Parts: sequence; structure tokens; C-alpha cells
Amino acid sequence: MSGTTIISVALALLTVLVAFGAVAAGRPAARRLLEAERGRNALAWLLARVSPSLLVITAGALLVATLLNVFLEILDAVLEGDDLTVIDRPAVAWIAEQREAWRDTLVISLTDIGGKIGLTLLLAAAAITVTVRLRAVRPALIAALAGGGGALLVTGIKALIARDRPDPLLRAIVENGFSFPSGHATTSLVVLGTVAWLVSMATASHTARATAWVAAGLLAGGIGLSRIYLGVHYPTDVLAGWILGSAWLATVALADRLPGLRLRLDGPAPLARYPRTVTTVTVLLAFALILAAVWFMASVED
Repeated sequence: MSGTTIISVALALLTVLVAFGAVAAGRPAARRLLEAERGRNALAWLLARVSPSLLVITAGALLVATLLNVFLEILDAVLEGDDLTVIDRPAVAWIAEQREAWRDTLVISLTDIGGKIGLTLLLAAAAITVTVRLRAVRPALIAALAGGGGALLVTGIKALIARDRPDPLLRAIVENGFSFPSGHATTSLVVLGTVAWLVSMATASHTARATAWVAAGLLAGGIGLSRIYLGVHYPTDVLAGWILGSAWLATVALADRLPGLRLRLDGPAPLARYPRTVTTVTVLLAFALILAAVWFMASVED
């Protein structure tokens, strides 16, 4: 095991410990928030009049639409070379001047956590463990759609946009391929978020669930920032990756909830007979629509 691998494992474990500490420290405030009478009354009033599944799916759809709209706005700025992109080159050049050897080693170890092999093994292990534990196909299907779909989405968008990476002289490591969006930022958020989701399926502990989600967010954020520090991505690449990853994870979650949709409180769930088919078809349609939107924007700009 190499030195950077050991540091990577240590950083991951440290992040989990920090997440656990943050969750433990925030529990009193969270408890007070959940016990607020006004909030409970408002939620009870809403749930008494609207199907919970309809409410969740509507909120999820609005979230996905908002995230994708922001992603496309960043893409438009990248294609036209304006707005947020004006900070890209100056930021990368300034960061390159701030590097030091010890810091480079630490950041490279952090970025390695977001490597394809490590994330794939982590997701596969989590999916297999939870699938066996729950004796259900759903965890494996979610892992495949989220992880596989996210990776293919990044590959497709990179090919369509074909944005060059920053100047090789400003990079701390050798990296090939196109720059937009950041694959590490996107896939780490999707995979680590999916692992947190799977952990939430397998345990009833609120502390364990919250710790998994906080750790996933901290690691995904750190991995994305490491790509900027190492000079292999522009800030807009990473920002777009985070937003795309969030949108994709939310899309898979939305598709997973769709079979349970009830239009009325006492009504049936018409799609419940074919949950895996509905989830898979919904994810595939979303995948096609996102790529089509990116292709259209890229072709119009050309």
C-alpha cells in the first residue's frame, strides 16, 4: 500500500469522525427544531390534505428542475466564455502560485479518494452488503442507476462540450481528457451520496444516517476543491459537477419514489405493480433528456 493510499484512507476515516462529531454536536438544536410546535402543526395540516407521496415527488421534481437549470446556465457561460468563467483562469493561476510540497501530497491523497476504482469498489461493496441484508433488489438497482448513469452522463457531456483543461504548466499532476464538468466532483457526489442513501436503508439509527450524509457531503466537497487546487479543473468545472451530481442523485431518488405515487390520500398507487420498471424507465428518460439538452446548447453555440 502506497503512502498516498494510506493518507487517503486516513483522510476518509477522519472525515467520518468529524461528521459524527458534527452530528452529535448538532443533535440538541435539531431536536428543538423538530419539536417546534408551529412546524409540527403546519406539517400535519399539509399532510392531512395532500398525499405525502405526491408532495414529495412534486418537491423532488422542482428541485431537479432547479438544479438542472443552474447547470445549464453554467454550461451556457462556459460555451460563451462569460459570466462565472471570467474567474477561471485567474483563479487557477493564483492557486498554482500558492502550492507547497507537503500540501500537494495531502491534496493528491484527497483527490485519490474520488478515483474511479475506489468509488466503484465502495459503491459495489455497499450495494452488495445492503442488498444481502435487506434481501431486496432495490439497493442494487439504485446503486447501478445512480453510479453507472452518473458516470455515463459525465462521459457524454465531456465529449459534447470538449472543453480543454487548464494550462499543463499550471497543473500539479498529469491528467488527460476534457475538463467540463469535473468527473471527480460529479461522481464522488453521486457515489458517496448513494452510499449514504444505502446506509440509511440499512439502519434505523438517526445518528448513523446523519453521519453518513454529512461525511458524504464533506468528502465530495473536498474532492471537488482538490481538483481546482491541483490545476486540473477550472472552478466552473467543479461547481457544475457538484450541481450535476446533485441533480442526478435527486433524479434517481425521484424515480425510486415514483412507483409509490398516490394522487389522493386514500387512493391507489397505479405504478406500484412495476416498481423496478418504472424506476429504470424514468431514469433512462431523464438521462436522455439531460444529454439532449446539453447537445442542443452545444450545437446552437457552434
